[in-house]
Amino acid sequence: MALDHTRDFFQPAGSVPEAFDTTSVAFFVTRWISHFCAPGFIFLAGVAVALYRQNRPDRPALRFLLTRGLWLMVLEGTWVSFAWYFHLDFTHLGVLWAIGGSMVLLAAVLWLPARAVGVLGLTLTLLFAALPVPGDLPVLGVLCQPNTIELLGHKFHLSYAILPWFGVMACGYGVADLLVGERSQRWLPLAGLVMLALFGGLRALNGFGDPSAWMVQERGDWATVAHFLNPSKYPPSLMFQLLFLGIAVAALPLLARWRGPTADVVLAWGRVPMFFYLMHLPLIHAAGIVHAQLRYGDSTIPATVDLSLPLIYLAWMGLLAVLWPACVGWRRLKRAKRHWWWLSYL
Repeated sequence: MALDHTRDFFQPAGSVPEAFDTTSVAFFVTRWISHFCAPGFIFLAGVAVALYRQNRPDRPALRFLLTRGLWLMVLEGTWVSFAWYFHLDFTHLGVLWAIGGSMVLLAAVLWLPARAVGVLGLTLTLLFAALPVPGDLPVLGVLCQPNTIELLGHKFHLSYAILPWFGVMACGYGVADLLVGERSQRWLPLAGLVMLALFGGLRALNGFGDPSAWMVQERGDWATVAHFLNPSKYPPSLMFQLLFLGIAVAALPLLARWRGPTADVVLAWGRVPMFFYLMHLPLIHAAGIVHAQLRYGDSTIPATVDLSLPLIYLAWMGLLAVLWPACVGWRRLKRAKRHWWWLSYL
């Protein structure tokens, strides 16, 4: 995620990783690997809510979901939107908007059994695959497709539509109990492989589960394979979910067994994901502006400059290095000050 956002601020203006007539394998992969983040986050958010209810039955899950969901939506429309653009000319509503909105919708169906919520999520995903909702429909179009709306003279750009992502979260909620215990170590890889097999078969047919058909590319076999492996994310198509969640689900047992110094370093960022997310955007945006101003006298890198992937990766590693001690310190503060209730929102 942080790598992809670094790319946004350190690539030449107009560079597009998915433009197969100009991109390279490394540039495409730099963007492609970031696609694991959103479906993984939202699926595991549903899992976390279910486990929260199981482990803390004395705490009101409805209030937990509503307050955190609404808080995420507020953060997306204020701090995160400003961090992306450093102005308030319009409001950008991205991934936190979808996560928060999905949590609010999940709160509305908590009275259902967990399996029923999972079936609801799967049903929504299949319905969107079979009957895509036009974006120009009032209300429903806004909930189902990326959109731009205007309220009181102010524009809101919604890149993450809530309902398709709610389907992902509901699926995670519905199968949460299957992801814990020794049995999960055996069947999760198989489940992931089944999802990937479904992706391969349906994607090859090129007629169901994704609004964008893959095509043979003039630049060669690698570009054709890349196009095949690049299903629609906005909104997440059935193919997108099968591919990226399939790989993630298959890898979960391996990641759960990951131990050692490297794992400890990575967990320092992962244990405080909200703090990291809120801090990394303004930092990398400011760093991108400073770099462009010092080298080119502009706030962005001009389109005439050649793409430098080493620069992007160095900037990304620098961002991680700067935020690592801050994340460690924030984790310690949260553990030491558990009675500060507001810390749970960050």
